[in-house]
Amino acid sequence: MHVLLVEDDLVLADGIARILRGGGMTVDAVNNGEDADRALAAREPSVMVLDIGLPGIDGFEVVRRLRACGSNTPVLLLTARDDVQDRVRGLEIGADDYLVKPFAAP
Repeated sequence: MHVLLVEDDLVLADGIARILRGGGMTVDAVNNGEDADRALAAREPSVMVLDIGLPGIDGFEVVRRLRACGSNTPVLLLTARDDVQDRVRGLEIGADDYLVKPFAAP
């Protein structure tokens, strides 16, 4: 399984990537929305784990663009935002699930 991990916290991204690789997955990691767009154009992943709060193009916009291209790639939003409105927005624009980082500062 090929995972595109989009996370701007490099320590967190490294930890998540190690866990996924340990589970036998191939992981490409990028740290901003622009690089996510480029990675998606180059190779469609099996799944994308996507932070919402990215520099530049945020995660919501990455999902919106992905769905506008007709891609059905599963997207798991990973974020410190736990507001219900953010959850609803993420799911309405096409994310498949929404996970609040339990270890993130409010």
